[in-house]
Amino acid sequence: MKSAVSLLSIALLLASSAQGAQHMQKKHVRRGPSATFGQPAPTTAAAPLPTVTAVSAGSTIKRGLSFNDAGLTKDFTSSQVSFAYNWDSAFQGELPKGVTFFPMLFNAAPEHSNQWEANAKAAIAKGSTHLLFINEPDLSSQGNTSPQDAAQQWMKFMQPFKGKATLVSPAITNGAPPMGTGWMDDFLAACDKLGCQVDAIAAHIYDSATNVAYYQKYITDLGTRYKRPVLITEFGATGSVEQQQAFLKTMIPFLNGLKSVTHYAWFMTAVGNLVNKDASLTALGKTYVSA
Repeated sequence: MKSAVSLLSIALLLASSAQGAQHMQKKHVRRGPSATFGQPAPTTAAAPLPTVTAVSAGSTIKRGLSFNDAGLTKDFTSSQVSFAYNWDSAFQGELPKGVTFFPMLFNAAPEHSNQWEANAKAAIAKGSTHLLFINEPDLSSQGNTSPQDAAQQWMKFMQPFKGKATLVSPAITNGAPPMGTGWMDDFLAACDKLGCQVDAIAAHIYDSATNVAYYQKYITDLGTRYKRPVLITEFGATGSVEQQQAFLKTMIPFLNGLKSVTHYAWFMTAVGNLVNKDASLTALGKTYVSA
């Protein structure tokens, strides 16, 4: 989900490599939370927070980057982030040493799927451990794919990589059913009939920076509901920079300590968000890697 405009809007600027860059940029301008997603209103009373496990400094780094321009990632290090992705199956430029690229099949349109097999194989050969599949299939302006079609496409594009990488589900929004978990439930049911191997679940979440309890419950419930590792491949929060920093100072330790979550990425590594024009980290970027 992407970009920022009004109070009921959150940013969603997805991109790609040279192949289809214009197409991806058009697809990646979202703003949320909005009525489009049917999200619940922020809670007025504090909800009980889930229990998390403390993690040591030597633990696996879950934090990652979502990017359009790999050049903007240069001031991050592998001691801060472990992976990066760009909503596409390849990218131009370089990522910081030690940061692993996760290729994605944005959807099954030929401009994405024609090069998928070759790009996925090349990424795995270079060390990619996870393959991502369909960005926000439950949103018409993004992946726009029915659960049944997605299951059929999984068997064609993802199943051949069984055992070669962790195969990650389509990345759902946090919209109300039939979006979000409603879409995922139907996808997994269709997959059960076809014999898909879905190793992990991907999801996105956007809301107000003041609604931390909602984020924590939603993300915790994903692990409980699907009994698979969870990747939060996009999350963002509306509010001032100071509110976003306060949000991250709570959410990053929470995500690091939540056993069901293996990876997460703030939306996004863009000028004015996590980085400045020279790719140096903004105040928000510094909070993201240090919280």
